[in-house]
Amino acid sequence: MSVKTIKLNMSYEPLILTTAHPFGISYGTSSTSSNILVRLQFEGLTGLGEASPTRYHDETPETASSLFKLWAESDILGDDPFAIEAVLKRLDKSVSGNRSAKAAIDMALHDLVGKLLDRSLVDIFGFRDLPVPITDFTIGIDSAETVELKTKEALAVGYKHLKVKQGTDYDREIIDTIRGLAPDIPIRVDANGAWTVKEAISKAHYLAEQNVEFIEQPLPKYAPLSDWQVLRAASPLPIYADESVSTSIDVARLAGYVDGVVVKLAKTGGLAEARRVINTARANNFKIMFGCMIESSLGITAAAHLAPLVDHLDLDGALLLADDPFEGAVYDDGYLKVDYSLPGLGVRSRKQ
Repeated sequence: MSVKTIKLNMSYEPLILTTAHPFGISYGTSSTSSNILVRLQFEGLTGLGEASPTRYHDETPETASSLFKLWAESDILGDDPFAIEAVLKRLDKSVSGNRSAKAAIDMALHDLVGKLLDRSLVDIFGFRDLPVPITDFTIGIDSAETVELKTKEALAVGYKHLKVKQGTDYDREIIDTIRGLAPDIPIRVDANGAWTVKEAISKAHYLAEQNVEFIEQPLPKYAPLSDWQVLRAASPLPIYADESVSTSIDVARLAGYVDGVVVKLAKTGGLAEARRVINTARANNFKIMFGCMIESSLGITAAAHLAPLVDHLDLDGALLLADDPFEGAVYDDGYLKVDYSLPGLGVRSRKQ
């Protein structure tokens, strides 16, 4: 008697997200993020994943959609949702990079596994009852007047930490504006690779005077290691690498040149590689921040399951949205709280 094999079936669709305010970083300003929702069906259950492709991570919505079409029409996903590492290896063999697309598949597989086992990922990982860091809220680049408005709104909501985008010719005015409103709130800054070594050293000394915690990605993505070495030796503040770090191999390359790294599912290719990045960072005595793109609560909640493993959280992508299409991790007095009574990622569509 023949046994029928049940394939993993994939579908995908655009997930256009709109921010409450235009969101500015050194690469530019936008009010929308063209993400992609992925669904994996297996035995009557559906796993969800979110891709958030961006050009500065060498992806676009068009390239991601092309890959999803290719993968959906092939047998690359196989017939076993528990074979996550094997699936990811096949995806890597099919195309290099394109990690936000791979992250969506990885998320959906983890979601399916949890639903098949009827357990939250936090229990599958063994992380229940472990402490997690407070998440920050990001103030994007804008005019000083709008920065003041955004800061007042953030303080009114009760956000406990702020991350401030830099990379303008009025960076100090932005910090001065925020510090005038919130002299004691913890702040970390992110230049998204906008500074030269000389600028970064000068601004690091000013930011230290403003009681900033650390600087994220002050130098360009492909800056030589010698530039990172000079900056780290001269900076009074810890230096974290973001765009320069995608996989665990990148972490090892930067050992001794930075103080910390930023992990993002869209850069690593999902939860599986994110855990390897974190383990490699720990082995090299790095501090770790878990960050995000502009994402719905689907992508943010997936990342939140690894929050106990890191030192800092920057999982505010869904908090920046005008309308979040998913219900997932909830912001509560500084912390992102996941409903661990729900299986898998613990995320539900608001359309249901």
